Amino acid sequence: MNYEITDIYLTGYLLANGMKMKSFSKTSGITAFQFEQTDKLVQLVETYYALNASVNPQAYGNALKNLKNIIYQDKHNNGQYMFNQQRKAN
Repeated sequence: MNYEITDIYLTGYLLANGMKMKSFSKTSGITAFQFEQTDKLVQLVETYYALNASVNPQAYGNALKNLKNIIYQDKHNNGQYMFNQQRKAN
C-alpha cells in the first residue's frame, strides 16, 4: 500500500531519515510523493506531527533541495525521468 504526501517538509524529513520515495506525480500544480506504507513510515509521520522529530540538518537540507528540483523542474521534462536520475545519484 502506498502513502501519499504533498507536504515538502514532511517528505524531506522522511527522506532524511532513510525512507525511500517510490515515485511522485503532479496534478494541477500539486506534487504528491509516494512512499511504501510501513510501520517505520507511520511512526516517523506521527513523530513529525507530534513535534518530537529530530533530523540531521545537512541530510534534511539536501532532501529539500532535491524535492524542490522535482517540484520546480521544467514542465516539458518527464518527471519520472528526473526522479530516476536523482535516485541513481544517491
